[in-house]
Amino acid sequence: MNSTHSIPRGFTGTISLGLTELIQMVCLSRSDLVIGVTSGSGKASIYIRQGQIQHAQTDSLTGTDAFLEVARWVDGRFEILPYENNVPCSVNKPWEYLLLEAIRLQDEKGMEGGEENSPADSLRTNGEKPGPDILDGVDDVLGDFLELGSPAGVLEPEKSPAPEAVRTSVKVLIVEDSTFFAKRLKTMLESEGTIEVVGIARNGRESLEFLKAGTHVDLITLDVTMPVMDGDTALKHIMIQYHTPAIIVSSQQQESLQKILNFLQLGAVDYIAKPGVTDDPVSYGARLRKLVTGAAGARISNFKRLRTPDFSGAIAAAPPRAAARRKTLVVVGAEGAHMDWFRLPLRQLCAHAAVIGLQQLEQGLAPRFARFITEKTGIQTEYLSATHRIVPGKLYLSEARREPCFRIGTDRHMEVDVCASIPLEWETGLELWLQSLAEKLGDSLWVYYMSAAHPAPASLVAKLLDRGVRQVLAPARSAVCSAMIDSLQPYTEHFAGLVLHSSPDSLTEVLKL
Repeated sequence: MNSTHSIPRGFTGTISLGLTELIQMVCLSRSDLVIGVTSGSGKASIYIRQGQIQHAQTDSLTGTDAFLEVARWVDGRFEILPYENNVPCSVNKPWEYLLLEAIRLQDEKGMEGGEENSPADSLRTNGEKPGPDILDGVDDVLGDFLELGSPAGVLEPEKSPAPEAVRTSVKVLIVEDSTFFAKRLKTMLESEGTIEVVGIARNGRESLEFLKAGTHVDLITLDVTMPVMDGDTALKHIMIQYHTPAIIVSSQQQESLQKILNFLQLGAVDYIAKPGVTDDPVSYGARLRKLVTGAAGARISNFKRLRTPDFSGAIAAAPPRAAARRKTLVVVGAEGAHMDWFRLPLRQLCAHAAVIGLQQLEQGLAPRFARFITEKTGIQTEYLSATHRIVPGKLYLSEARREPCFRIGTDRHMEVDVCASIPLEWETGLELWLQSLAEKLGDSLWVYYMSAAHPAPASLVAKLLDRGVRQVLAPARSAVCSAMIDSLQPYTEHFAGLVLHSSPDSLTEVLKL
């Protein structure tokens, strides 16, 4: 009975654990300790006091720089040591900030073609017994931590919710190699009870194994760079075998933009950047949930790969007409519409009209997407970011998240100033853009709606109709997301001359260009 008294406190052993995950556990338990790290890249110590990172040092760095440097190390060993008094306070940022920044840097390194495995894959304890009381409280956090995944692989499906939740919730599979961020993502998605995370996979291979097991999944959130199998390889299998909608949730750096475009070409419904340290978690979570809920209804069987237009023909000259009455066409697209742009007859449209594109995009991706259209179509595409003169011959692209100010110049051409304001919700920005254009142009304005997962605001449609603006709908049956087109269908009966239908190929005929 008394034999247990001879067992020393603390634990020894070996565990494969990511440094960021270990720090999360320790900080949540409000422990006082030191994490010593030894790697091929050097040695480091991270001092944690009452659940906050107080000090970090490597052979050559101290403070925040030292912590972020350690987070980039690929492998090594760590040991838990007793806390030391009289340690300088060189880190003054919350541990949540530091871990998010560390994950961003890990993603950036992966985007640049760095190490195959993330730092989370191979840090291990040294097997030595830590001092007494050092791990007190950490075991309370461990159960919460391990629910995100097991060392053996993919999560088992979550416990079945109540029947009411089964009927109404969107079932999501998270594919993310950072356990810290996967848990954060899961919390944001499930915060309102309308979305259920049914599993978490830590790489592309685990996601395919999860889908093969047969658990119902409405949507997959997919990281770009992961160990074992990257997101692009997994997405190819998902599109072919499972036809399950996927959105990309990944860090956004200049080096990663082309990879994100590659995912959209493979069939990803949309992309949202991982939250940064300056993002408000409440507003970001609301935007994420809205995107997930809308994209979950995407019809992946309608996705068509990029079709590169023929550049051989010359652009026809615009027919003579007064500049004030020249048609202006606004093309609207959101979830699932990225490849729709390459099925439009852009050369003919831009030759005969002033063409503005309003595509729902992350702001950092929008300029690259504009260049992408230029590269693939030969049509010069300008990203609307400051003051621009809108003339035929070009495509002008905006993500519609900034407030515009339109005016008619002395030569009767239109000019636009895009305000450097706080980004708007896309639907709010869309209303501002289209209402402002309708006020300036009246019935010389045309709007063409492509794939989008949310309905057009009824107040916007009414104002456009009142101004005589013609609104043209792409075929709903072939759209990846048809919610916006569907919301406009009822108007065709009562406004037959103002709400029209057209496939991309026949758009020039409908506009009488």
